[in-house]
Amino acid sequence: MALAATLTNDGIVNVAGAGGTGVFAVASVNVGTGSQITVTADTGGAVLPIAIALCETNPASGDCLGPMGSMVTTQIAAGATPTFGIFIQGGGVVAFSPGVNRIFVRFSDPGGVIRGSTSVAVRTQ
Repeated sequence: MALAATLTNDGIVNVAGAGGTGVFAVASVNVGTGSQITVTADTGGAVLPIAIALCETNPASGDCLGPMGSMVTTQIAAGATPTFGIFIQGGGVVAFSPGVNRIFVRFSDPGGVIRGSTSVAVRTQ
């Protein structure tokens, strides 16, 4: 299971202007058996002028445990509660359309089966 948290606690990531940045966090819990999981973030079918990077984070400090990239592959034990930081770099204006302009974070097993996901709306301000 995955749960996203935005800075404004409203499910919206605000990117500071057309060339600015935005960030949100995702907490997860593995309610199944342990497995290697790949975490990715994307905009679904929407073509948005943003770049997305993510990292696994230290739950206590929020610091990245490794380099940011387009995906994180990690072993998640049964009952584990890993956290992730998602970073957005603007490359243009993103209109406020929460039903369309979204960032999806997906947790996939080695066979490519999605085992969990969450999403937030994204816009520039």
